[in-house]
Amino acid sequence: MKDHDDVHPDDEDLVLASRDALVSALLAAGPNQSTLCEGWQTQHLAAHIHLREMSPLAAGLLVRPLSRPLGGKTMALGDRASTPHEFSALVERIATGPPVAARARGSRVLTRLGSTGPARRLSELSNLLEFYVHTEDVRRAQPRWAPRRLSEEYADALFRQLRAVARVHYRKTTHGTTLVRTNGDSIEVNPLKTLVPGARRATSATGAVGSRTYISGPAGELVMHAFGRTEHALVLVDAA
Repeated sequence: MKDHDDVHPDDEDLVLASRDALVSALLAAGPNQSTLCEGWQTQHLAAHIHLREMSPLAAGLLVRPLSRPLGGKTMALGDRASTPHEFSALVERIATGPPVAARARGSRVLTRLGSTGPARRLSELSNLLEFYVHTEDVRRAQPRWAPRRLSEEYADALFRQLRAVARVHYRKTTHGTTLVRTNGDSIEVNPLKTLVPGARRATSATGAVGSRTYISGPAGELVMHAFGRTEHALVLVDAA
């Protein structure tokens, strides 16, 4: 499979636009509203975003031993932001974004934990996808939502970054998975590499020769499916 650049010069501008879209979605919904994230209302999702950018405990997103204290802090901050005033203040902090010092602190935490290489790469790639998915977590949990029309540039960036992380999100599948964008671009994840004696084709962990699932749809919908929002992603799934 051809290698693709993970970061594009224009992605930073798109991340800023995605941050604005997330802030708008949170403010439009208000506090105490449902999201697609189980156990989280809008204020808890906002707390997650804020802590992810500001707290050293955000390393818990990548390092399992730290995930429990991060989860507790997320719920506590969210609970405190359940009033309109506190919620607006929390969302305003998301709109402002982390200061340079907080970004540097997060980088140092990952270094001390030995999370260089793949973990750091995932951390650096994640903002565009994170903001997009959480914006949809808010929008699609509300009544009468409708899909957004994404610019081609934005859709290209989502698909480019999905290519870099898709293998992580489909790592638990027991068969090959191919993500097919509506323009024909595709991503193959979990390629079938196990060859059983006497078989001409590679087999999956379940032993089905050539087992592969094709998931088709626009770039943003493929991102939603990859990030576990399978019941809310507008995709076509075809097992071959």
